[in-house]
Amino acid sequence: MYLEDRTVRLQLWDTAGQERFRSLIPSYIRDSTVAVVVYDITNLNSFQQTSKWIDDVRTERGSDVIIMLVGNKTDLADKRW
Repeated sequence: MYLEDRTVRLQLWDTAGQERFRSLIPSYIRDSTVAVVVYDITNLNSFQQTSKWIDDVRTERGSDVIIMLVGNKTDLADKRW
């Protein structure tokens, strides 16, 4: 993808929050400068688990990494916890 005067490589990894993918985080984010952590707004546990994923990203990439927290399923806002 092009951003202003440079090319940016965008890779998205969807782990669906599954613990079995946690050990793969180092290889997923090795050269990343940004991480997007997504949670389900209708599932409180999904939101609570984001802190673990954010901690894992910070442990691997340090405090300079940009982390975006995104709530999905906004069309189901009436089922929000």
